[in-house]
Amino acid sequence: MTAALGPALLGHLLQEDGLSRPLPCHGGPNPDYVMRHAAIDPARRYHLEGRINGSERVGVGLYRIGPNGAPVEVGYAAFTPADCDADGRFLLGLSADATGPDTLTIPADARILLIRILHRDPLSDPARLRLSGGPASSGIALATRSHDGALAFVARTLGNNVREYLKWTAAAVERRNRLDSAPADLAATVQGDPDTLYFLGGFDLAEGEWLEVTMPQPLSGYWSLHAYNYWFEHLQTPGIHDRNAVADPDGRIRIGIGPTLPGDAQNRIDTLGRRRGTLICRIIGQGSQPAAIVRAVKS
Repeated sequence: MTAALGPALLGHLLQEDGLSRPLPCHGGPNPDYVMRHAAIDPARRYHLEGRINGSERVGVGLYRIGPNGAPVEVGYAAFTPADCDADGRFLLGLSADATGPDTLTIPADARILLIRILHRDPLSDPARLRLSGGPASSGIALATRSHDGALAFVARTLGNNVREYLKWTAAAVERRNRLDSAPADLAATVQGDPDTLYFLGGFDLAEGEWLEVTMPQPLSGYWSLHAYNYWFEHLQTPGIHDRNAVADPDGRIRIGIGPTLPGDAQNRIDTLGRRRGTLICRIIGQGSQPAAIVRAVKS
């Protein structure tokens, strides 16, 4: 409900440089991402100026609204330091008739611009972005321009989210102590970046049990594994990813997950006392990949 009330009633306070920040995140957030978004009108012309700073990647997506209220990708561009000039700057033009490099065509059904900034360096600034071309800020702005309309927006959003995440919880329960591809109909509702693979799982551990997850090989570039409760709220515990994972002598990456972990586990996801919850594994730009191998281990 809070995630719906924020943009409905306080959206004008969450804007900077033409972009808004979600507060708080919806279920299943990737804590490695900084998120920004804006409403898009296909009749307008936009320019997105960016400086990548210490971030690894900026993914820019255009989305239409699907039948369940979830965003469905209809256009996408990504920037890494290799795509920027010597000062780390990049520019993207967006319009219905845009063609050529450094542009993104806005389809007629596009309604949202959603940006995911991959940023994991706590000592550097994340990418800085500015979107121009949208309507001028007019101060306090309720969704649909009325209190009744804003609260109706909150009710629809809340109902859609509860229904959707009950499906995700059921899918995680079906994947007890394993990771597997998410059901196609659910994955389509969260496929923000077209080159990202999503693997979904659940952990349901007996007293003294923990999970050992062996990541597939070979993997290059970004991947991550994070733990959540059954409502896909992040447990606020560090995940394991390509930058902090330590390989075993045989070259494989094994990750321990649970409330009680052996002292010699090099890669650890502490579930903070929880023996039940969900897992999301994300792999960017690797094409098809087998799921990680998961087995329950008794201490």
